[in-house]
Amino acid sequence: MKHLIFAVCSIFILGLISCKDDPKEGTLTLHFKAVYEGQPLQTFTTHPFDNGQQIQFSHMSMFISDLELAQGSTTRNLKDIELVDLSYDDLASAETGYTLSLTGIPAGTYDGIQFGVGVPADLNAMNPSDFSSSSPLSKTGYYWDAWQSYIFSKTEGRLDTVGNGLPELGFALHVGSDALYRVLQAPIPLTIEDGKSLNVDVIVDYRLLLQGIDIKSNPQNHSPSDVTNITALVNNMANAFSLAF
Repeated sequence: MKHLIFAVCSIFILGLISCKDDPKEGTLTLHFKAVYEGQPLQTFTTHPFDNGQQIQFSHMSMFISDLELAQGSTTRNLKDIELVDLSYDDLASAETGYTLSLTGIPAGTYDGIQFGVGVPADLNAMNPSDFSSSSPLSKTGYYWDAWQSYIFSKTEGRLDTVGNGLPELGFALHVGSDALYRVLQAPIPLTIEDGKSLNVDVIVDYRLLLQGIDIKSNPQNHSPSDVTNITALVNNMANAFSLAF
């Protein structure tokens, strides 16, 4: 592993400070992309689903939190919280995805990346009024009073339950509560170079995310006790998320 060497500064009597070199830093640019069976996922397009059904998506979003790079036994925090909206109705935007650029990262090789999907417990104990308008956690549409929790992710659309090409059943799978917060880890070496940007695609395959979920029987979750479908969705995350360089 290449170690980062910090420049040594000398302090003179007259108060002048000189440094030999500036710190070496680079950028990590993440492109979050929604796909369905490996293809860019556009909203309001029809895709095959289980048992001859067909599915359309109208909205896909999630909170990404505590985004970190691992280096040995330590981690470097890059972002506390970000609301990632993957709802694009045109192909070009769906292919590009949601871009998050993280600057000022010390150059070097890191052992992997990790992040939470949802809102960690300390922040989830708060509510939108506790945050400034510039924070994604100030959005009231992502807080559910009945759950006393933020809505960690939203997966919404319509289902054609009989396979006749007419999606007649609306669905809204909203994940929330501390028990359903998940941390995803990818132990893949990442090298940040001085003055350069490393581009990484974070791919979310919604076919895998909804694998085995009976949307027809449970199209919406209305109470904290109604968590069967959303628990299954959360358990699918490890397989649904992947990285591509």
